[in-house]
Amino acid sequence: MEATGKKGKKTIMEAMRLKTIIAWVALLIVAAGCKQPVNDYSYINLNRLKGWEGETALRLHFDMVDTTGTCELYIAGEIVVQRTTSEGNGYPINLTFIAPDSTRWEDSITLPLHVKRDSDITTTSLGIKSIEWPYRKNIHNPIPGEWTVIITKGDSEADYSDIVGLGIYCKQRKP
Repeated sequence: MEATGKKGKKTIMEAMRLKTIIAWVALLIVAAGCKQPVNDYSYINLNRLKGWEGETALRLHFDMVDTTGTCELYIAGEIVVQRTTSEGNGYPINLTFIAPDSTRWEDSITLPLHVKRDSDITTTSLGIKSIEWPYRKNIHNPIPGEWTVIITKGDSEADYSDIVGLGIYCKQRKP
């Protein structure tokens, strides 16, 4: 009778040891997952009824940490669907990039309205089309840290009220 008691204790101890090992493995997985930057994107939701109005400059912040590989920058936006089917070439915007060392770069681009339906870059829900526009590819970033991007309207006379969200994100590519 005493032998089965020892066997029962041994089984309980093995189960406890297994639970401890599982807990440690789970903790290591969570800790390893935290090494990726969590702020490699920045997005601003604008008023769904009024859109981007006035001369408001959108100020975005995101981390570009990995300097060993290349990255790709994408501009992400949400636009009222009716506008994407109407006439017009797109929305001209001005971009000002400010690096962590305060170096500045400026660019002007037009966000095209007529993007072919592609599940990788567009989705539509409740009358709003979400679009990802590729901005730059194969970027080698020599300045890691938090970058600031200021987006302003490129045409002060144009109607930007159908833009209800705008942002930027970085996709890291490992070497």
